[in-house]
Amino acid sequence: DLAGLLGEIVDGARREGAVIELKTEGDLRVAVRPNAIKRGITNLVTNATRYGKKVAIHAVRQAESIEIAVVDDGPGIPAGKREDVFRPFVRLESSRNQATGGIGLGLTIARDIVRGHGGDIVLHEAPGGGLTASVRLPV
Repeated sequence: DLAGLLGEIVDGARREGAVIELKTEGDLRVAVRPNAIKRGITNLVTNATRYGKKVAIHAVRQAESIEIAVVDDGPGIPAGKREDVFRPFVRLESSRNQATGGIGLGLTIARDIVRGHGGDIVLHEAPGGGLTASVRLPV
């Protein structure tokens, strides 16, 4: 039940002080490894809350997939660098200070998990600025 799993992720982010909303539509039950998917989506939410002030998650069941969008109002990622951030140890923040970001594995792990389930993650500009991480999981 991805709706329940997303609710757990949102509750955890709120406990950390995040301003985050969740909207789900349709039957979000799908055969996945729940701990793995939870880790992957949590990595996306962690990035979104690190760089944005507000985060929204929208999950909907389509005919052949479940689509999850993690949207933030942060600075976004330039179009030419969006694929780069999925490579291990790539960070757009250039300092070596881990207080200003992680070590560059969160998106790599998230995409690996989702692709291991037959889906994918794509990054694109959010409406009004910021970033949208679109997750597609086959049903």
